[in-house]
Amino acid sequence: MKIGKHKGKTMYYAQVDKPRVIEYEDVIKDIAEMSSLTTGDVRNAIDRLAYYLQRELTEGNTVKLGQIGTFRVAVPSKYVETEKEVNASILKKAKIQFYINRTLSAVAENIRFAVYRNGQKVDTTTSPSTPSEGGGEQPGGSGGL
Repeated sequence: MKIGKHKGKTMYYAQVDKPRVIEYEDVIKDIAEMSSLTTGDVRNAIDRLAYYLQRELTEGNTVKLGQIGTFRVAVPSKYVETEKEVNASILKKAKIQFYINRTLSAVAENIRFAVYRNGQKVDTTTSPSTPSEGGGEQPGGSGGL
């Protein structure tokens, strides 16, 4: 480490291995297989949802998607000293924010983690917020989950 209370020490931390990326076409196929919809129906629904989000967010509207979450527009502003200085030029770049639904967010509490060292599993947990031995708060070094 170059700074902080661990300056001059070699420190290690856990990191997640690259997970499998599920491609768009696989999502479409899987949803179709789990429902009475065809792959064309699913593709069209996702396409229309993307269009709908673009349309409504462009208007500054908030869009709630039930079990998924909520999309909203945030436009930060610079601070000015007087009311007369408030105008469109003090607005910063608009951002789209996504707030995940609590049920979907709770999925993270049930993810199983395994720690491997030199290809051997050395630890498992479903509660990474309570680490076993070692740890620390400062990142550094390398490792894998």
